[in-house]
Formats: sequence, structure tokens, C-alpha cells
Amino acid sequence: MSRQRLRLGVLAAAALVLSGPSVAPTAAVTPWSVGTSVSAQTVRTSPSADEDPGFAKRRQEARAKGLIDADGRVPGSQRLGVRAWPRDDTGYRIQPRDLAFLGLTRQQVEWWRHYQAPLGTTPKQFKDMSSSLFTVLCSACERPEDYDVRLQGSWAFFFSGRHKNFPTERDLAGQPLALERFRQWMGSTPPSERPARRPFESLYKLGALGENGKPVGPSDGDFHISSDVMVAKARQKWDEMRDAGKLSDEDIQKGFIHQKYSFVNRTAVREAFPELEKWATMWEERLGRPVAPSLFPSSGPPNKSQVGTGVSTHFRDSDWVVTVSPKR
Repeated sequence: MSRQRLRLGVLAAAALVLSGPSVAPTAAVTPWSVGTSVSAQTVRTSPSADEDPGFAKRRQEARAKGLIDADGRVPGSQRLGVRAWPRDDTGYRIQPRDLAFLGLTRQQVEWWRHYQAPLGTTPKQFKDMSSSLFTVLCSACERPEDYDVRLQGSWAFFFSGRHKNFPTERDLAGQPLALERFRQWMGSTPPSERPARRPFESLYKLGALGENGKPVGPSDGDFHISSDVMVAKARQKWDEMRDAGKLSDEDIQKGFIHQKYSFVNRTAVREAFPELEKWATMWEERLGRPVAPSLFPSSGPPNKSQVGTGVSTHFRDSDWVVTVSPKR
């Protein structure tokens, strides 16, 4: 874990203590199983919502009505400049109570709907962030089209993927603060009428604890950068470090391409593109959340929709593509 990420975690814990609702401890309930994520936001989870026939029926009905597409995303596109009100991949529609709990305003949702700013940012911040990223990637290059940049994660799609279920009372066993906040949020709403997936920063707002016993921090700002030019340079740096014996055993074990997530080894990227690392650190400090650029070949992440959980970040027409001068 980087020093910057550790510092953000400490700040997140302090913020929860200062801003969270005052609650009395409650009794612990049944333990829950363990689940992991690519961003190290490790939490314990119940069996998949995909196993719930009620959610399956809700998803089928939402698709039939055109409320979500085959990928579980709401209608609309960046090309059109607008998309529908946020729903999860089973058709659950974000309610006013959800926005209130998550600390989001309708204005922020409208920025999100019109591709003006991902959640947790303003249009000006996103414009400055995107422009400075392309300055780092391609300040003097002749072919900016060699750099495809897309947003991923809940700040781009409002909900996390289907591998991150919405928590239940059972999931929050032994976490009285998070359990009480959850009950304040959901009230008497039956499980069948709740989201199936986690909305943006929901675990952070709950004050939920990760597997390490520490509070889950703010949601990451995920950037997927796809560029054969950058991959070639990272490969050259990787080979140099390997030949000089400067790669750790962990890096060697992970390999140049991550076996599970298919991104280029982060050590190779950091060493090949130190300015990208500085850019990410600067924006982590400005936004108060981890900023996570990941590098892939120009073809983008592979299509894994038929593998494992079916979670896949391969190129789609409904992706949020970052441009040099995004809409304000």
C-alpha cells in the first residue's frame, strides 16, 4: 500500500468519526463470508444477489421495459450526451433517500447523467483532471488517438459491478455502527426492494470495516488507459529491471500482465511513467480518494463476460471515454 493511500485511509477514518451519525452499539449477528476486489477495498459479503430469484425476475422485467441494457447499464450514451436516471443491473432505481444517505445532490447526478463529471467530482475538476492526464500521456506526441482512456467503477456507473453485492443486516454482523447506519438508511424496506449492488461510496458512508478491520475508504477513481505505445515502453522497462535483478519476487510472480485483471504490471508502469504516478498522487490529494490508472493494450481489457462472475471491462459503446477537453 502506498503512503498516499495509507494517509487517505487515516483521513477517511477520521472523517467518519466526525461526520457520521451518532449511534449506540447494537448486538452482533451472524458472521459473513469473505470477498475481495481489485482496488483492495476488501469486505465480507453474503451469497451473490445473482442467486436470488427475486432479483433475477426484477432484472428480466427491467430489460423487457428497456430500463437497462444487456450489460445492466441504463439507456443513453456519451455520443447522445445523456443517459437515464441511475439504476443497478437488476433495475433498482436510485431514490431520494439513497442520495441523502450517500451525500449526493440532484445536481451531481445530472452532471453524471450528462457525462460532465463522474461522481465525487465537479465539471471543472474533471476537465482539469482529464486535460492534465493527456498532458502527461501525450504532451508532444503526434497521435493522441494512440491513447484510449475510459472511466470505470462506481464513480462512472453509479453502482459497482455484479461481484459487489449490496450489504444486508447479516453482512454487517459485528459492526454496530455500520449496522445502525444501514437501518437508518433502509428502514423497513424489504430486501426484495433494495438495491442488488453497492451504490457509489455506500460502504464508506456506512462506516463498514474491511477484512483488515479498518474502515473502507472512499471509492476509487478508476482510469483504464489502453495504448500499445505505452505497453511497449513499460515492457522495455520491465525487461531492464528483470535483467538487472530489480524486480521483486511478488512482481515476478504476478508477471508483466496480471493473470486475473489483465492490466500491465503496476511496478513496470510506475517506473516507465513516473509523471503518471505524480499525476495520480496529485489528484488523490485534491479529490480525497484513490486515483487508479491501469494500463492495457490498445485493444483494451479482454472480454471476460463469459468467465467466472461475468464481470468484464472490455470496450462497450456505453463506456465513458475521456477526451482531451471533456464537456463542461
